Amino acid sequence: MAKGIVVRFGGELSAFALARVDREKLYGRKLKVVVDEKGESCQSAYLTSDGSALLPTGSLALLPVDDALDAYERSDLIAVDAAGKPRQVAPSTLGVEQPLTGPIDPRRVLDFATKSLYQLTPEEVGPTLLSALESGGIFETIFNWREDWDASTCFLLKNDTGIFALICEPATFEFLKRDAPPIADDAEAESADDDLDFGMM
Repeated sequence: MAKGIVVRFGGELSAFALARVDREKLYGRKLKVVVDEKGESCQSAYLTSDGSALLPTGSLALLPVDDALDAYERSDLIAVDAAGKPRQVAPSTLGVEQPLTGPIDPRRVLDFATKSLYQLTPEEVGPTLLSALESGGIFETIFNWREDWDASTCFLLKNDTGIFALICEPATFEFLKRDAPPIADDAEAESADDDLDFGMM
């Protein structure tokens, strides 16, 4: 199978090639170019703090260092849980068969924040899955582009344009609620003070 999304549903194997959908593909993009007095494009550069050197693009790089200012490789970093124990690495799911569950309640998608979107090109689709997608069913599996510590939730759905994969992570924010009644503004407060209290008569 190609390195795409591969799922099994109803005993049938389905495989999709994927292409990321981003804002540039949907709306295009504008590029602002700075030009000199001759109309030629300028190149960005970095001026050192003492003004003695002008460093062109590509002269600087970020380098991680520890508390002793010793450099280290990013590959040496590991993820740990709240107790400080190393977390288990989740392998890449590209080209690896994954179980597909569903159709799910569409409201479940609202519990997640979509971080990326892929348009899927069917390479092999089981008729059971295709029929369910065309009926508006939404399906769930896991997705991990590369070996990482966090596998993402993937929702598969279909509309008139095609089949799409929503790569999501749980929405961890909490909804706010008003714990106290609203405070009246000064105009409302003065109006309330002017009201007659017939109980005093």
